[in-house]
Amino acid sequence: MTITELSVGVKVVRSLADCLMAIGHPTRLRIVEYCSHPHSFTDIILNLRLNPASFRFHSKVLMDCGLLRKAERGVYETTNLGKDLVQLVKKATDIAHENA
Repeated sequence: MTITELSVGVKVVRSLADCLMAIGHPTRLRIVEYCSHPHSFTDIILNLRLNPASFRFHSKVLMDCGLLRKAERGVYETTNLGKDLVQLVKKATDIAHENA
């Protein structure tokens, strides 16, 4: 493995770690799960019972990591990466319960 390949690999791992840290927050995990289908800002804050400012903060963190996107004005949707990470979290949770 070359130094360039190693450097790229480290960047990918750091990026993945950032995504896992972001989705590790309970509110952000709920947002990513809920937005697996497009939902409006109002729908999200009402159904998840979030303060609008809190949603704006958490959605920015998720969008910065590429886990959530604005599908159109005021409509949010989980990205494919976000959906994959939710599935990974669910699998890890199942394994943890099996081994408990």
